[in-house]
Amino acid sequence: MSEPKIQDVARLAGVSPSSISNYLNNRMGQMRPETQAKIEWAIKQLGYRPNIAARQLKTGVAAMVGLLVPSLANQFFGALACAVEAAAARYHCHVMTFSTFRDPERERTLTADLLAYGVQGVITGSALSDTDHLASIAARCPVVAFDIKQTDERHSHINTISMDNAAATGIAVAHLAALGHRAIALLTPPPFTLNRQERVRGFQHAVAEAGISGELLITDASDIPSDPHGDTQLFGMGRSSAARILAAPSRPTAAIAINDMMAIGVGVGLKQLGKRIPADCSLIGIDDIFFAAAHDPALTTIRQPIQAMADAAVQRILAPASAPGGALFAPELIVRASTAPPSR
Repeated sequence: MSEPKIQDVARLAGVSPSSISNYLNNRMGQMRPETQAKIEWAIKQLGYRPNIAARQLKTGVAAMVGLLVPSLANQFFGALACAVEAAAARYHCHVMTFSTFRDPERERTLTADLLAYGVQGVITGSALSDTDHLASIAARCPVVAFDIKQTDERHSHINTISMDNAAATGIAVAHLAALGHRAIALLTPPPFTLNRQERVRGFQHAVAEAGISGELLITDASDIPSDPHGDTQLFGMGRSSAARILAAPSRPTAAIAINDMMAIGVGVGLKQLGKRIPADCSLIGIDDIFFAAAHDPALTTIRQPIQAMADAAVQRILAPASAPGGALFAPELIVRASTAPPSR
């Protein structure tokens, strides 16, 4: 039995072949919902699969979106990749995902490769501070950058999707201050990414507003074994930072890690030093990755609305007329067992 063709789908759905083509290419602006339902039913009945290669030869564009993330070894970016895939599937589109390892040159090379494949657009996760190379890409296809606020002309050439990162650390400080903490540390790798810079800024503003002591502890990976997968070093950096919390001049009773990966490392490091969480030090992370709830004790964190953000990113590539410009999402405090009032 031969493979079903677009004409077979049109005949079964009672529509024209051009309507099937419009459906497959996400041109459904003028199509009635009942027509879409008929086409979807006919495709499933026949088991029709469009010839992707033929479509790309004809249009020069693949039914595919490119996703660049720092490292899939970081659970947050693995979750982001799944969320982007789920969003793209609603448009009958696939996702090609690559890790950049936060290497600007690798990001440029991979983006060029994605353009050569004919992707419909590119999503970059946790963009570096320098976004100039995205301008030339945006001239050829839609570009969406995660963790950038569209606040100045530098980013006017790209769409931006971000949680309000400054608000995230601000919420964390407010939660700890409400529990009675008067000395709080923020642990971060060197803030060379825009989201880290925003989180540092939010922390510094929040502790100043609250009139409490804020200790910024910047750590690096110089004493951590080299890791070709990038972001897995965050755990080791957090663990090695635990001793710095205890030795900080302000004697912090609580710590905020720049993300959950690092916070989990801090928790392990504090336990290895004989400290209890939260009795000796409250701990809070950012992202709400899966392992945050599995941490012992369960980690208080700031949740990113990852599926809503992925939906918005994909929409700006595959249905740009319905969602122009950037979008800023509110963070959400998730209180678990790792934060409590300081011991007296």
